[in-house]
Amino acid sequence: MDRVTKVTIQRDICLNLVVPLTATHDFIPLPPFPPIPPPLPGLPLSLAACALESPVNAWWPPGYALGGSQFTTSVFHQGMAICLAGHDCGKFIPHLQIAPAPNNMLTLVHIPFSSRKANFSASTVKMNGKPVAGMTAIAWPPTPMTYCANPISMPLADAPTSHLNTVTVHISLRDWLAGVFAVAAGMFLDALLFRWNGGTQGFGRDAGKIIAQSRGGATVAQLLKSKFIGQLLPGTQKAWQQWAVKQGVGVLVGAVQIGLTGEGSASVGLRIGGPFLSVTPSVSVSHTNSSGWGGKAGVSGQAGTASGKLDTSGAGVANNHPLGLGQDSISHQWGKGTTKTNTDISDPFNGFHNQTTTTGPDGKTTISNSRASSPLPNSL
Repeated sequence: MDRVTKVTIQRDICLNLVVPLTATHDFIPLPPFPPIPPPLPGLPLSLAACALESPVNAWWPPGYALGGSQFTTSVFHQGMAICLAGHDCGKFIPHLQIAPAPNNMLTLVHIPFSSRKANFSASTVKMNGKPVAGMTAIAWPPTPMTYCANPISMPLADAPTSHLNTVTVHISLRDWLAGVFAVAAGMFLDALLFRWNGGTQGFGRDAGKIIAQSRGGATVAQLLKSKFIGQLLPGTQKAWQQWAVKQGVGVLVGAVQIGLTGEGSASVGLRIGGPFLSVTPSVSVSHTNSSGWGGKAGVSGQAGTASGKLDTSGAGVANNHPLGLGQDSISHQWGKGTTKTNTDISDPFNGFHNQTTTTGPDGKTTISNSRASSPLPNSL
């Protein structure tokens, strides 16, 4: 049986397959609390709290604005951009706590850090230089997305409306095995870190401490501050050890992908700050079947919707529209020159209209328009 999958485009709906669209999340009730909080049992609190997670389009505005989306810029299907490897619908996916009660303090953390991302890609089918994503769980081969959950992120999300598209790409057995390994490694890492931090009993103790210390929601603000702002460096030996394990697993996943498909990268980086304001020094190696091995070292940063990098390959800055309606970027490759790119996404409720204007190092400008008046060679 041929291993093919349908491409996923901007309008396609991505959702959790767990009926009814639920995901398990850790749970701490909102204040005010009783004067003397009851002891929290060592039960799996993280498995007792369920939330409805809203279906979203592959183009989810907050996800695009904060850099999670990976779309084509000059290759379109039905006039819409196509999802590429590493696509993530992104942050701020709506959650509605339904059990054990709709007053979960941690929902204030779950929503801004939510994720629904692609795990599989076709290394032999590239668009705009990147492999095309596979995001359909109910297909052959199954290429499920992963959604955020506690204590383990689950590969049980799907883009079912992708089946309405007519373009298919071939997923090789090696591509599929690389994706399976990445999913398994991610789940193993989640489980390991959960047990390392005390498992359900450890979470129960931490939850009880937060409740006992809370005064009119002060602990809620402290919790959010630590999550949003982050920290300069891991503060304890245990935190450094966990960072090392995370990096090791990431390098292993990249190495397996390169070994199986010949395409991929492996990197080690240390983020200083939080997910919305940070600087990350890193080193990486990569391999493609067309150009062989490469490597770079440098620093990248993010400040809200803006991002930048400076490394041994070049430098660049980009800024996304806060409503996810496009991006402006400028990049420079050492010895090759500067490229300016502007992407506009308009009319998202009437089929999308994508237009990318690129000015290369030679000063030549090209425009890719998903609604060109004449048939485009890059329209699939």
